[in-house]
Amino acid sequence: MQKSILLTKPDGTQSNLHSIKTETPTTVEFDSEQMERGHRERGRSKKKRGERDSNVSSLSRSRSRASSRSRVREEEFLKWTVLRQDPSMRLRVVDVDSEEEGEGNDEDDDDGDGDDMDEEESDEEQVSDIENDLEIDEEFHYDLGMKVLPNFCTSINEVLDSSKPWIAKYEISIRGHENEGVSLEQLDGGYVRAMQLLTKGAGAEPGNQRSFILYTDLSSESTYALTYLMGAAVNQGDTVYIVHWEPSKPTDDSQMFANVARIRKHVMHLFDCVAGVLDDLDVVVLSLTHPYPKHLLNEMIHGLKPVALCCSLSVILSTLQNFVCSVPILAVRKKLKRAKRKGISE
Repeated sequence: MQKSILLTKPDGTQSNLHSIKTETPTTVEFDSEQMERGHRERGRSKKKRGERDSNVSSLSRSRSRASSRSRVREEEFLKWTVLRQDPSMRLRVVDVDSEEEGEGNDEDDDDGDGDDMDEEESDEEQVSDIENDLEIDEEFHYDLGMKVLPNFCTSINEVLDSSKPWIAKYEISIRGHENEGVSLEQLDGGYVRAMQLLTKGAGAEPGNQRSFILYTDLSSESTYALTYLMGAAVNQGDTVYIVHWEPSKPTDDSQMFANVARIRKHVMHLFDCVAGVLDDLDVVVLSLTHPYPKHLLNEMIHGLKPVALCCSLSVILSTLQNFVCSVPILAVRKKLKRAKRKGISE
């Protein structure tokens, strides 16, 4: 097939001024066919490149960089197909043999990348690798119970050891007046709420919005969580809300009064322990029955806007499992005493 330009002469005849010979006939080639042909050519070049790079196997690329580059290529390819308005471009003809070879090469690359990844470990991975308390105990060169918290003048062990004799004297001093200051209310649905306000000094400062919520189950670990909160987090003029949820509806009111009394005696002991640092403080003790304790906590957090929600690790693993809130959660675990052969134990 020839293409030419005709020139008209004065006598009316036409002659070829310039002609181009085309060696191959012009045919329409669809984008999908272009892509298929391009994939074959790239496949050949990839094999050649693979043979050339096989001699330099010591240099391995990181998995993250390879994945990011492949992701960029896919995004560019997708954008190109959208601009060309041809969805058939996204259909790729896969050669089974070449795919198997490619998988073999990828496995080799992954092995090399795995060696590199093993050398680099984050702090989280190093902590999560520790499964035995003995390994943790080897890293500590001091007794955790001998630490002195900022609001205490003595160590944690001394604070906990002094609680039993102090509480015994306190119970004797208030004998016959245990329920004074405790308000008991009947809520809708047959639920009950017992509450008492404990004030140290002048109480919370007017206009001070700092507060903490402690969720307790009256266990020894929850008592230690209260000790840690009072000794390390609470400042002058703050307010602490101690919430206890009673899972079953009590038959009489004595159970609710007893719950408040158990929390109150530990709070009064801690008031005495922080007397050298904190003068003014408010603690609200709340024990109640509620159908949805997690919803109750979220409502309190939404209304009070506390600095943090504090609770023991046992509560996190039981009552507050899968709990999500809008403030930080301070989970406290009680592991203070050390044994020579068993590591850290309660």
